[in-house]
Amino acid sequence: MKSILRRIEIKIERYFNSREREMQANHIPLQPDEWLDKLQVMQMLSISSSTFYRLEKTSNWKMKLVGKRKYYLKSSILGTQ
Repeated sequence: MKSILRRIEIKIERYFNSREREMQANHIPLQPDEWLDKLQVMQMLSISSSTFYRLEKTSNWKMKLVGKRKYYLKSSILGTQ
């Protein structure tokens, strides 16, 4: 009985190891999205501060507050252009 269970255990282990290797081979790592502050956004878009504030109000940029500073999600900014 123990030998049968051991063989089943080995086959299950082989199956899961092969599935894990297959998943790792097909896995495409995602780039972590960047959070940019006001100056970085202005430099990236080559815009003035007044244009930045106008775009901030009219666009649906994803924003988060850290302390009193605002950070904007780069993909949301690039997606609106």
